[in-house]
Amino acid sequence: MAIEVTKPTSADMQRCVARFSDLSRCDSGLPDMQLPECKRTFLNVLGFDQPKGDGQYSPFGDRAKAAISHLKAGFGMSFIAAETGKGVVMHTHDTIETFMAMKGRWKIEWEGQDGNESVTLAPLDFIACPANIQRRFECVEAAPGEKEGLLLGVIGGDSPAAEMSPEAIARLVEAGIFPPEKLAA
Repeated sequence: MAIEVTKPTSADMQRCVARFSDLSRCDSGLPDMQLPECKRTFLNVLGFDQPKGDGQYSPFGDRAKAAISHLKAGFGMSFIAAETGKGVVMHTHDTIETFMAMKGRWKIEWEGQDGNESVTLAPLDFIACPANIQRRFECVEAAPGEKEGLLLGVIGGDSPAAEMSPEAIARLVEAGIFPPEKLAA
């Protein structure tokens, strides 16, 4: 069966363009972004719907508005900017999450069978993290002459979910961001 061909207007196609210089920076929307070690900024390009589960979060938070939000692409894409030593707590997704270092060097860490393991990505290096593994990322070196690194994140699904590890929840309780009863959940 042939693929149906459509012929969009120029205005329709312009709605599908996201210029990096026009992207809005968002530094809130996920609980761990309040932690000093997790300060980062999303520049959301292509969005998706929020997950509905209790204790589940959208990978890019609920405040990072996507430049392109009218398409259901089956994935979301966002740039993540962070200073050296800043990143995200250990968490998991129900879909594949991929990263490409754009500027600076980034450590991608995961919980393996024998403890935590990691790989460091230099600019244009890429990793695909399978679904259902605990993982985190951290900027280990800002781009030369700049104060932060830049990472491209792409996550599969139309409403992927993120859940924080028990250790991450404990850190948020310790910081007073989550109430103590979250530890029992």
